[in-house]
Parts: sequence; structure tokens; C-alpha cells
Amino acid sequence: MKKLLAFGFLTVTLALAADNYQISFNACLSDGKLQAADSILDEWSRATPTDPELFPARFNLLLNRATSDATRRDSLADCAFAEIDRGISVYPDRIDFRLCKAEAASVEGRWSAVIEAVDGILDHDVENGGHWLGMGNTLLTNAATLLADAVFERFGDIYSSDSRTVVSSALSTADKAAKRFGNDVRILNMAGNLNFGVANNDAALGYFEEAARIAPDDAIPLTNIGYIKYQQGDSVKALEIFRKIETDHYDEESRNIARQMIAQITTPVQNMPEYFYFFRYMPQIAEQVTSAASLLDVKMINSQIPASNKLRSPFADTDITVDDITQLDGEPKVVVWTFPMPKKIPMCRYIAFVADGKGKHKILTLEKSLENYWIVGTMKDTEHSNFGDVPYPDDAAAFVEALRKKKLLK
Repeated sequence: MKKLLAFGFLTVTLALAADNYQISFNACLSDGKLQAADSILDEWSRATPTDPELFPARFNLLLNRATSDATRRDSLADCAFAEIDRGISVYPDRIDFRLCKAEAASVEGRWSAVIEAVDGILDHDVENGGHWLGMGNTLLTNAATLLADAVFERFGDIYSSDSRTVVSSALSTADKAAKRFGNDVRILNMAGNLNFGVANNDAALGYFEEAARIAPDDAIPLTNIGYIKYQQGDSVKALEIFRKIETDHYDEESRNIARQMIAQITTPVQNMPEYFYFFRYMPQIAEQVTSAASLLDVKMINSQIPASNKLRSPFADTDITVDDITQLDGEPKVVVWTFPMPKKIPMCRYIAFVADGKGKHKILTLEKSLENYWIVGTMKDTEHSNFGDVPYPDDAAAFVEALRKKKLLK
């Protein structure tokens, strides 16, 4: 969390408020003098207990206290959000209360609260006909712009969370925003990005196509359409789009991206040898993929990532089965990929991805040896090691049990 979590509150307050309590409070908060700010807030609350600006003041003070008190950080932040929720309940038309709650929740990584706040403000925008109040409960003339900007920024935060679960939870709210701001290319593009991020490609295309329709001079939605078409295997349509961007009046950055995509699309696809797949590609995946949930996605790892690098897996997606193995207490997460029985040596029957506790995974393989033994091995960069032979495990769970007996699940 940043030192100051006042966001829009303090900026607007310092510009418009004439109240001495408020000015003094904000000055102390800006200087990090939280005890002094607390004393002023007490006096202020006694002097004008119904002042609506007390809600954001208490909200800001509690959030700033949370930054300096690690033991009570979560509880203080909970109190802060409860306070601003009370303010929203009393003054539902105060747009700054709602927008700043959403921004603070984003900084805190409270994604459910972010989505709830954005969804609530979109609903209330319909209820109050877009008549929003600002500091001093005065009617705002630029509320629609404030709302559109904030919605775009919060969806950008959600997209950057890199959480499939969070993004999926935001899709219905993103659709609501796209309908409310149907002429805002930024929001349409962001709704498309969110859907594309969780493989809702048809929905993503709809948003990008609408953005391209209302802003034909903007290359961003057109580039997104071309990329999805390429990912869907429609290279002909993708090339048509990227060649249009390259040769038309679009900006130079977009034209450069189009040239890169044209080169990528027209480069021949290479088949990955099985050895490269098992002992180079999969170890790289183990290093780079931090989420165990992502390791369950065969299509992404076996087909989509190789395709984006002009490579083709030696296996069809349907050749591979994936098991999420329930571990004993204290053991790391293990995901096992089972491949067809190897026809060559030293190809793999199983690959286990084992969380290393540092946000990455190591791989442990079951390989057929020249002597017709089943060997447990591993790869680190380009170095191969083995841990000796094991009786052939009949399934993924048996392979994990063999790893446990060799004390390799640590």
C-alpha cells in the first residue's frame, strides 16, 4: 500500500474545502503525522458530527494506519472499508466515495471488493440518472467522464492481477460497463481483453469488432481481432487484417506490430522432436508457470504456447491426461502429465510438476532406459540428473507414491 491512500479525496479536498479542520487534517496526513491527524479528527467529529467529509477522512486515516502497523494491517483496512461503506450508505450519490473505495481496494488486492464497487456504481448510475455529487455534496457536471475513466482504470487493474479467477469474476461487470459506455473504445477494448484472457474468444471478438466499428482509425481493436483470428487458426483472415494495418494510415507502432505478426504467421511451423519437448520445452514451462491451475491446461501448454512460437507438439492434446494429485499435509502441490507409452528411449511416460515453494515448479520424469528400467529423472536448465529406477507405476498416483518413497516431494 502506498503512503497516502487518499486518492481523489485529498486532491479534491485541498482544492475546495474551506474548513480549517479539514485543511489541518489533510496537511497532517500528507506529512505522515497520523497521531496529530487523529487528534484533529476527534475535534472535527465533535464540532460537526454530521459533516459528510468525515467519512473519507476516517477512511484515509485508517488506511494509512494500516500501512504502519503490520500486526493489525488487515483489521485496520477492514475498518477503513466498513467506514467508507457507511458513507456510501448515507450518501449514495457521492461518486468520490465509491470511486476511491474501488481504487483503494485495488491497491490492497481486494479484487472482490473492486468488482463489487464498480458493479454497484454502474447500477446506481442508472438509478440516479447520472446525477452524481462531489465534495460538499455539490452536483458534478463531469461525472460521466470521471466514471468512465475510473471504470477503465479498475478493469486495467483487474486484468493486471494475472488471476484467471479474478478476471472471470469481472466479466459480467465488464459487459455492463461496455453497454453503459458503448462509445468508449478504451472500455470496449478492455472488456475484450478480459474475455480473451480467459479464452472467451467469441465474446472478446464482439467487443473488439464494436470498438473497430466506432473507431475505424484506431489500430488497437483491429490488431486484437487479427491476433484472435490467428489464434483460432484463421491465418488467412489474420494476414488480411495485419496487411491492412501495415499499408493503411495507422500509426507507426501499430504498423510495426502488424509487420511482426505477418512475419510470425508466414514463418513455417516446425515440429518439436520428442526429446526437445520432454527435456527442453517442459522444463522451461516448469520454470515459467507459477500457477498449478495453469498446469492443468493441456491445450494452452501443449498446443497454444508452442503455436505462438511456430512450433508443433509431438502429441495431440487428447494423447495427454492430467491429474491434480491430492498430497499429504506439508507436501507441495503436484500435477502429473501422463503420455502415451514411449516407443523410444529415453522418452517419458510421466512428468510430475512439483511446486518448489518459490513460485516455480521442478519436474520429475519417468523415463525408459536402455536397460529396460524405469528411471526417475529431472532437468535443470540443460543438465539431466536421475534418482535411480523404480517399479513401473500403473498410474499418476502410483508415480507420485514412488516419488514420495524416494523423498523427492520436498
